[in-house]
Amino acid sequence: MKKLRAIQVGTGGFGTSWLEILDNYEDIELAAVVDVNPENLENAKGFIKNNKVEYFTDHLEAFSMVGADIAVIITPPQTHKRLALDALEHELNVFMEKPIAHTFEDAMELLEKSKQYQKFVMISQNYRWRPEIEAVRKAVEEGLIGKIEYVEWDFRRATKFGGWRDQYSEILIEDMSIHHFDLMRHILGVESTSIFAKSMKPSWSWFNGNSTASVIMKFEDVLVNYFGSWVTRGKETPWNGEFKLIGEKGVIELIDDKPSATLEDGSSFGLGLVELEYEDREYSIFEMVNAIKEGRKPVTDLVDNINSFAIVGAALESIKQSKEIDMHNFLNKYEKEMEIYEK
Repeated sequence: MKKLRAIQVGTGGFGTSWLEILDNYEDIELAAVVDVNPENLENAKGFIKNNKVEYFTDHLEAFSMVGADIAVIITPPQTHKRLALDALEHELNVFMEKPIAHTFEDAMELLEKSKQYQKFVMISQNYRWRPEIEAVRKAVEEGLIGKIEYVEWDFRRATKFGGWRDQYSEILIEDMSIHHFDLMRHILGVESTSIFAKSMKPSWSWFNGNSTASVIMKFEDVLVNYFGSWVTRGKETPWNGEFKLIGEKGVIELIDDKPSATLEDGSSFGLGLVELEYEDREYSIFEMVNAIKEGRKPVTDLVDNINSFAIVGAALESIKQSKEIDMHNFLNKYEKEMEIYEK
């Protein structure tokens, strides 16, 4: 099969690292690059080896003029819905950075409108594709510790970004925790059923919005206690966070990105890392390419990933209302709103 042609939209900051990934991936030909800022476009040229790439400041112009298979969207979440729909309208598959959109309303609207098109929308959930995460998921799937009954998950970082993230009122939940919520679904293999969240802005926080949160969740009958902070002090966790999965036959832990297990008899051992053909964001590209080649939806297609983003939406609703949110009722409310919207 010939290489798939990609148009990347967004080259500021994180976008440059995606340019390098796409430019070096053997089954991808980077055909065009788009950014509204000409300086970002000029800077992008230093990260690309392919001298046939075309450059645009208008994504519609690029979508119309350049023959391609995929639109890769690496822009602030506020722009995702419009860019994704424009790409679908031009018969492009869509690959975009998390989260799906800025709001759950926008995500649901994108989901409903995307059903009109033959192409798919894939969300990059790259934390899934790490050897240590796959080792944990595999151990759970194989029943190493039997039925999991509760989970302790801790995330602590002190990270300064600036830019559009400073405009968020719940920056930790809206921009970071989606990774961990998606991992919970991926590892446990069940969907969330209820959520209760509280958040705060510590006095020393450099974010405008709340940067620390505590969330209690149920995934069917599994209780999850999640704490996260982007303005921690002292020892930081890796980006995966650190967690314990406690089951009837023992515990599986991920501490400092090292997976291990301790069984009922007290025996402890490391879990062997799973060798992946690609890792992290490169695996996301690998999954997208294979989905196109095989004529199927990718694992983190919009239809599936809306369930991860729904946890974010429900957490925000819980913070706003100061009460526990039933996920079935939360999703049903939006489905009814979409039905009214479509009429």
